[in-house]
Parts: sequence; C-alpha cells; structure tokens
Amino acid sequence: MLLGESRIVTALRKAAKASPADETLIAAQRESFTTFRFAGERIHQNFQEEDVTVWIKVACGGRMGVATTCSLSHEALMRAIESAVTIARVTAKQVAPAFSTAPSKTQTPKLTTHFPATVHQPLTEIVPMIQRLWTKAKSSGMSLAGSFVRGEEELAVVGSRGLTQYQPFSIAGLRLVPTKGRASGFSAQAVRDLNILDSEGLLARAMRFCRMNENPQEIPLGKYNVLLEPEAVAELLEWLGYIGFGAKQVMERTSFMAGRMGEKIMGRSISIHDDGANPEGLGVPFDYEGIPKQRVSLIDQGVASGIVYDSQFAKLHRQTSTGHAGSYDQYEGPLPTNLFLSAGDTSREELLKKMDRGLWITRFHYVSGLLKTQEALMTGLTRDGTFLVKKGKSNGAVKNLRFTQSILEAFSNVAAASKERHLVADPAQGLSAAVCPALLIKNFTFTGQTK
Repeated sequence: MLLGESRIVTALRKAAKASPADETLIAAQRESFTTFRFAGERIHQNFQEEDVTVWIKVACGGRMGVATTCSLSHEALMRAIESAVTIARVTAKQVAPAFSTAPSKTQTPKLTTHFPATVHQPLTEIVPMIQRLWTKAKSSGMSLAGSFVRGEEELAVVGSRGLTQYQPFSIAGLRLVPTKGRASGFSAQAVRDLNILDSEGLLARAMRFCRMNENPQEIPLGKYNVLLEPEAVAELLEWLGYIGFGAKQVMERTSFMAGRMGEKIMGRSISIHDDGANPEGLGVPFDYEGIPKQRVSLIDQGVASGIVYDSQFAKLHRQTSTGHAGSYDQYEGPLPTNLFLSAGDTSREELLKKMDRGLWITRFHYVSGLLKTQEALMTGLTRDGTFLVKKGKSNGAVKNLRFTQSILEAFSNVAAASKERHLVADPAQGLSAAVCPALLIKNFTFTGQTK
C-alpha cells in the first residue's frame, strides 16, 4: 500500500524548512515488491521487500554536501541534513552548486503511472496463473523456471524554496525460461498495468525458442548478418546510454559523442531519443532534482544530436537541465533512463525472410560496454537461443557465441528494423526502460564460441 503524497511530502517539507543550509533539496524513493521465483513445478522463493531511501543535497556558502538515510522520521532526516551541512562546510570549494529548490517554471507532464489493480490483485489469482504456465510447459515435455514480480514505487522531491513533486508507480513483470534437456528459451514482459500482462503469449514465445534450440552445432567464427530480437537490441542500447549519452561522459571525453556533435556516427535509419513522458515506455515525469523530464534527441537519422543534463552539468556546459539527474550519490552523472529506438517499416516475420544466411539471436548477457567507450566497442554472449538462418528460415541452433563489436559500426550496418517495438525493463527497477524494434544488421563480428 502506498504511503501517499501527504505523508511523504509533509515529512520532507518539515525537514527542509528546519534545515540550517542556504538551500536544501530532498528526494525520497519508496519501493515495495512481492517476488515469486519458480522452478521444477513449485514456487521455491516467495518474499516481500520494502525499502525507503532518502537523498539530501544542501548548499552552504557556495559549497555542496550530500547525505542519505533510510528513514522518513524527522529525527533521521535532520541527522542526515546535519551530515550534509558538515560535509559542505569542509569540502574544498569547486564549482558552486547549481540545483534549484524553487518550483520549476516548466510544466511537469501528467502521467498515469500507478494502476491499483496491479498491486491489489489477490495472490490467490496470481499463483494459479503461474501453475497453469508450468503445467502447459510440462505437457510439451519442458520444465519451466522464471520469476514474477509486482510492486509499487513512490518518488517525491521537495525543496526549501517551495519545490514539490510526487509521483506513484506500479510495476509488474514476468520472466519465463523453459528448458528441455540442455535447450532453453526465453521471454519477458514488464508492465505498469497487470491487466495487460500476456502470460500465455510469453510462454508460447519462450517455448518456441526452446524447441528450436535443441542440438546446437558449432559454426566458424567471423562476421555474420544477424537478426536481433528486441531484448538483444535493448542490451546494446542501454549500454550506449550509460557510456555515451550523458554530459559527464562527454565532458570527460570518454563518450563516443565527444567532439562529434552534428556528425554522422550511425546509419541513417537509426534515431534514438530519451522521453520520460512517453506512455509507450515506463514513464517518469521528473528527475531526482524535481525537474520535469524533457524529450531529448540523442541520435537523429544517424547524426549525433544531443546529450542529457542535470543541473550541475548543465551549468558546466552552459546549458539547461533536461531533467536527467539521478540520485545524489550517483557518480555517473546524468543518464538517459527512458530510451526509444526508432521503428522500421518491416514486420518481424519479414525481417527473417530477408536473411539469406545469418544468425537469429534471442538475447545477450554478460555484456560489457567498457572496452573502448569512444568507439562503443562491446563484448558479450548470446543466450537462450541462437539460430542459423538459411534462405529466410531457421536451420537449427548454434552454440552460444561471444561477440566483440563496435555498436557504432553495427548501427551503421542496419539493413531493416521491425514495425513492432517491445518494452524491455527489469520490473525490480521500474523507473527505467528501453523501447526497441528487432534489427537486421549486416556483418556483426563473433570472436568466441562455447564448447
């Protein structure tokens, strides 16, 4: 059950008003999740977790201090404020604090992000749903493992000069991994509204990949045309956001965007933007500084077009904040958390038919985008279904492969993208997501293979 706007905001306002700092900004995030993990026709883990984190940022004499607490009590908040003030007073003076504690002049998007049915549906209905799924898998000779998560979050930001923001969120997600022998498949979905969770469709997709994934063969390493499912694309896109689209990375020149604004760095078919107000994703209307999120074009038809800012990096770059501040102890700087990759004009089925010879990849894991961030060089492994394609049809499974590939180069070699897009998110981290099509990419490089 939500603590509610009145209870959280009242506690933060009282503390901000009593703060001895010149300015005080307080962000509080509460999370409450129920998780079922299942395998072998039984739920083997069932737990409830609840957490509150409060970040406090103060300005004192042109210096800034940050402290955290895990309580909304007035005593705990005041202790954290005192710690932040002490830190500010002993900190060497660098760039003056840039955050504002006054209400934003930009209107905050109105979003429906909390659906009561998501958290109020009885567990007596959810457990039978999970049981039906593993019964269907068993009837097809498969064992089903996976997880179901549902919960709610609340984000509130209050400033000592009147800033007040509050938003509740609901989230639910289902991940399914059917197995048969050594073969496995995968499918997942995250939603704000539990009523639109398609458990039967997810199972059918995961079981299809599992059936196709039996008796994998070895293939020569090298370059292949690839069809990447949206989950695989999202993994790459999120890494691009982490290493390249933030102002800190650009300022430190570790980003592939540094010094290349206005330059074509990907294919013309690629456009990427961040938009916390788009309901197609997991919308979040403001950031941890209470600034309304702006739609930011990052790549426009292959051209480097923009990056995201919080208040501090906006001041350093002589820009305005785009509403992308993270929690105050986040050292990565502002980051995009609601990414969208442009759709194409080809159906998913037609993408496969376009391949004369290549690989169809369900998803990646153990991806690292830190090899050469200026080139967006990444490496990782395929998982839960990699298939050889000949003349537009699957021609059997192949053993999991390691790729080592510049994603700037890969996104310059996109031959087609699907009309359909899929939201990819971790339901236990329901304030970020990526919305992606499937992509057909030429000459993707594979450098290793499981034995």
